[in-house]
Amino acid sequence: MKNIIIILSFLIAGIFLLNSVFADPLVQVSSSVNPTPVAPGTDGYVQLTFTNTGTGTSATANIQVNSISTDPNLKVVNTGIVNVGALGSSQTTTSLFKFSVSSSAPSGLYTIRFVVNVCGTSCTEIDPTAVVTVQSPSALQVTSIQPDTLSAGETTTLNFNLFNEGNDAINNIVFTWQMPDNEILPLGLSNRQYITSLSGMSSLTIPFNVSVSSSVTPGIYPLTIQLAYYDKSGVKQNVTSTIGIKIGGTTDFDVAVQQYSAGTLSLSVANIGVNPATSVSVSIPQQNNFVVSGASSSFLGTLNAGDFSVANFQISQRFSRNQSGTVPNQNGGTYPTGIISNTPLTVEISYSDTSGARQIIQKEITLNLAATQSTGTVQRNQGLFGLSTTVWIILTIVIIAAFILLWFFKFRKKGNFLSQFIKKKVGKV
Repeated sequence: MKNIIIILSFLIAGIFLLNSVFADPLVQVSSSVNPTPVAPGTDGYVQLTFTNTGTGTSATANIQVNSISTDPNLKVVNTGIVNVGALGSSQTTTSLFKFSVSSSAPSGLYTIRFVVNVCGTSCTEIDPTAVVTVQSPSALQVTSIQPDTLSAGETTTLNFNLFNEGNDAINNIVFTWQMPDNEILPLGLSNRQYITSLSGMSSLTIPFNVSVSSSVTPGIYPLTIQLAYYDKSGVKQNVTSTIGIKIGGTTDFDVAVQQYSAGTLSLSVANIGVNPATSVSVSIPQQNNFVVSGASSSFLGTLNAGDFSVANFQISQRFSRNQSGTVPNQNGGTYPTGIISNTPLTVEISYSDTSGARQIIQKEITLNLAATQSTGTVQRNQGLFGLSTTVWIILTIVIIAAFILLWFFKFRKKGNFLSQFIKKKVGKV
C-alpha cells in the first residue's frame, strides 16, 4: 500500500511538470484610444496591448490580427492582416492602428472591432473591441465687447458677446469678469452671471451696467474673463482670457454766446467732460443764415476738464430780398443787417482725444439777440426822419387824393359840378 501511494505521488508531480513545460500561452488583449474625445474630421489611434500570461518554456504565442471592422463614420487606415509576432511567457507588446473620423460624424460612442488569432500548441481567437468617443469641440469664447472704449466717470452698458464654436450644446456656464484695480465696476449686481445652456454654433450677449472711476488715468487696461462650463461628455472646462479695453478718449463741450457787439460774436467754449482735449479749434461752417467775414476758425489750444476759453468771430446774418424784417437795397440785393433773435447757429469743435485721434463735435446754439441794423448803405436809402422812400411815396399819394376829394365836395355844394366847372372856365375866357 505504501508503494502505491509513492507511485501516485510521482505520477501527479509528473503531470504538473508536463503542464508547466508544455502549457499553452494565455494572451490577454486591452485597448486604449488617443485622443479622447476625438473631434469630427480628425484622426485618432487605437493601441492594442498584448500580454502573455502563460507559463512554461513552450508558452510562446504567435499573434496575428486577421480583420478589423468599424461603425459608420469611422475608418481604419489598414484593415488587412497584421502580424504582431511571437510573444513569450510574461511578455507584453503593443500595436497601433490609425483611424479617421468623418467630418459629419455626430457626437457619440463608436466601436472598432478586432479579430485576433493566438497560436501556441493550438490556436484560439480573441475579439477585442475599442470604444471611440466622438465629440465636436466645445470652444466657448468671448468674441468681442461693446463698446471697447469708455470714458472716465461714465455709466454705460457693457456688452460681452459669447460664441459656441462647437456643434454641441454647452451647459452650466459661469461667466466672470474683473479688472485688477476696479477701474470698472458693475452697478447693482455682481460681476458673475450664470447661463443654463448655449446651443452649438450660436452666440449670446451678456449685458452689464457698469460705471468707470472718474479718477482713472486714460489708457488701455486689461479686463480678465473667466469661463467655466460643462461639455457634452460632462467634463468641466475652464477658460481664462484677457481683453484690452480703453478708458478715456473723447470728451464733451458746452458752447454759449458770451457777447455780441458791433458785428463781433464772442463764444464761450467749455470742456464739460472728464478728459482733457488738446489742439482744440472752433469754427463756424458755411450755413444759410449767417456769413462770416474774416477768419472762420479760432484755435484755443488745450482745454482740461472744467477749463473754458473764448473764440471771437466777425459774423452777421444773411438776408433774402423779401425776408420779413429785412431792408433791401436799391439794386434788389441783400444787406448783413444784424442778427435776428432765435436763429440757430452751428458751431464745430475739433480736438485731439487722449489717444491722439482727431474728433469733431458739432453744437447748435440759439442766438437770443435783438435785431440790429448796420449803418452806411442802408441809411442812404432812408428818407427824412428815418422814413424809407416807399413810405414817402405812399404819404404823397394819400395827400394828393385828399386835396382832390376836398375840391370835389366844394363845387358839389354849389350845384351841378359839371355846369359850374364849365361856367367857370367860359367866364374866364
